Amino acid sequence: MQREAAASLLNRTTVSWPGFLLDLVRRELLDASGRPTELRAQALEVLLVLGENAGQVVGRDELMRRVWGDVVVTDDSLVQAIGAIRRTLGDDKHERVRTVPRRGYLLVTAEAGAATLAVADETTPNAARPRKQIWAIAGATVLVLALAIAALLLVPRAPQPATRSLAILPFAASPESGIEPWFADALTGDLTTKASRWPNVLVIGRGTMQAYGGKPVDARAVARELGVAYILTGHLRREGERIRIDVTLIDGASGTAAWAEQLDVDRADVPASLGDIAGGIAKALSAEWGNAIGERSMRLGPGQVAAEDLAMQGFGVLLKSLGPENFERARQLFEQALVIDPQSIRGLAGASLANSMGVIFNWASDRPEAARRAEETLARLEAIDPNAHLALLARASLTNMHSDWPGLYAVSTTLLAHFPNDPTSHHHRCSSLLRLGGFADAIPACERALKISPRDSRAPIWNGLIGMNEYMLGHYEAAAARARVMVTGNQRVPFYFLLLAAALAESGQRDEAQRIVTEFRQRHPDFDSYTIAKNWPATDPRFIAGRERIAARARELGLP
Repeated sequence: MQREAAASLLNRTTVSWPGFLLDLVRRELLDASGRPTELRAQALEVLLVLGENAGQVVGRDELMRRVWGDVVVTDDSLVQAIGAIRRTLGDDKHERVRTVPRRGYLLVTAEAGAATLAVADETTPNAARPRKQIWAIAGATVLVLALAIAALLLVPRAPQPATRSLAILPFAASPESGIEPWFADALTGDLTTKASRWPNVLVIGRGTMQAYGGKPVDARAVARELGVAYILTGHLRREGERIRIDVTLIDGASGTAAWAEQLDVDRADVPASLGDIAGGIAKALSAEWGNAIGERSMRLGPGQVAAEDLAMQGFGVLLKSLGPENFERARQLFEQALVIDPQSIRGLAGASLANSMGVIFNWASDRPEAARRAEETLARLEAIDPNAHLALLARASLTNMHSDWPGLYAVSTTLLAHFPNDPTSHHHRCSSLLRLGGFADAIPACERALKISPRDSRAPIWNGLIGMNEYMLGHYEAAAARARVMVTGNQRVPFYFLLLAAALAESGQRDEAQRIVTEFRQRHPDFDSYTIAKNWPATDPRFIAGRERIAARARELGLP
């Protein structure tokens, strides 16, 4: 019994209590309905460390080191975090998170077993225990320790993928299939969006999966690389106005097909068919809510099909790379779609996104007109369907454009409630918290986006946002490391070179910081230290103070 308990604790990926599930893979505490709880970031990190060591005492110093790192905080921060955990779990009697005097804390689980729990019994002083009980406890402790050492030596350290984890490979379409690559890409994206609505499934983001497009891949190798249990593949062929869609759900461990489906549908019926595919995947993953996912869309008319095709191409261009040329080309495609079908949801959302993001990144040739067009197209979209995924994304981008950070935080909350596996939902949470001064809480949001879609075209931006938050917290070496990832991955957004230079200067690496600013001035002669405030508007005094530190370091290094 003790052996089984110890083994199960060492290899666990979840910890559960009535009404709660701590997912150590997704790093979330979920309630009875599968929704993430509102536990604050530091308290959640404390709970995760305890969960990774469930049934074992974790010392206070270890918790402080793992959660707060080099940030100087008092023991009261840990006490408050433990209190928040207990309140969230309804642990008034301290039965789930136990205090072990002079040692630390222990997370109690039903599987831990009486022997393991007895090691850390806080209610019976050692002196009051019978001698036989003490020897029994010592023996159990040695046994658990031996099992732990054996497990660490013999069991592979790589974490096992969660059962409900999925990566959707870009749908394949051979040259003779009659399918354009942009159509296959858009179809993959739509299916990924539907799957991202499932609160209990980790779905790898579309941006990361685009790296696997157009080349032969081994599903098992992809599953191992991304740490997922299942891979979905798809093949498309067009015959006149009919589309054949072949999809297969592959077990990432064995490489065998867990489920397969073939659909022959009219081009106009493709949106509705995606709901059928998504429902089939859900059922194959033993998701009881699979039937609810099979959403139905209205049949598209001939003009709507043409507009849909143009808008699909627009999103393919928009998501391919973060740069002014892509944004402008995508904007043109969206506008062409709206000429054909003024009510196109995809076209309206794309036009609003391309215009507002052009303003945000200062890539729009006529900023006032781009802002006006972003507002107009979003208003038309929200009149049709204000809760559509694309409508929420366009709303988030517009609130960002207007520097409405509380509004962006509110939209991100709605996105996370409906699309918890969409990296964009976490991106907006991270960005809003940064401007609101919630630096420590912002970092896990961007980390989550990176975990969902590590090869996304926006991954450099997410690293840059993490770097900005680290700088605000005074973690200059960490800020420099993240900023370096950003400027290496995307040189189209100039500010992050200055963040890198400022972080290096704060870390004592002034020579390299000086070189970066000198090269920066040669490439961007019109960019001065006052442009920093224009690029990063905010009202929170904590953010403004950090932003001014960056500007001051840049001026010291020679930026006008």
